[in-house]
Amino acid sequence: MGGSQSTRKLSVDNENAIQVSQEAIDRIQAQLTAKQAEQPQLPPPIQYAPPPIYESVKHQDYAAEEAYWAQRIENLKRTHEKINVDMQVEYQKTLKEANELFNMVQGDKIANKLPPCQEEKAKVLECYSANPNKSLMCSVIVNQFNDCVCKSRIAAVSATS
Repeated sequence: MGGSQSTRKLSVDNENAIQVSQEAIDRIQAQLTAKQAEQPQLPPPIQYAPPPIYESVKHQDYAAEEAYWAQRIENLKRTHEKINVDMQVEYQKTLKEANELFNMVQGDKIANKLPPCQEEKAKVLECYSANPNKSLMCSVIVNQFNDCVCKSRIAAVSATS
């Protein structure tokens, strides 16, 4: 179907063709020319060219604006540098304060890590050393040590609550 060329030929004879004479063509051309002459011709648009002084003023304005922005950028840089220096000083001061507080807390922790009632413990050991076979003689000192341990436990529980 679509693979081969068509062998049919078609020819049309136009018996109704209109023949226009040269005179008719000339009249139509004359009418077109007259219509174009009647239409008002618009003047070509005026091309505006700025005076040369305008160009120099424009360059001066541009240079002044460039100088203004360059100065403004420099001022902003100086301001930011000052802010950075101030922030660095504040950071160092805060770091120093934090380290001092940390060292103070560490000192308190070390002091708290020592077992409580060290004096009473030493008295109990001394009493037992002095009386190796008479441990009941140290009962008063042992009771004092026991009271001290109970008080320190109560203090530790109260501090964590």
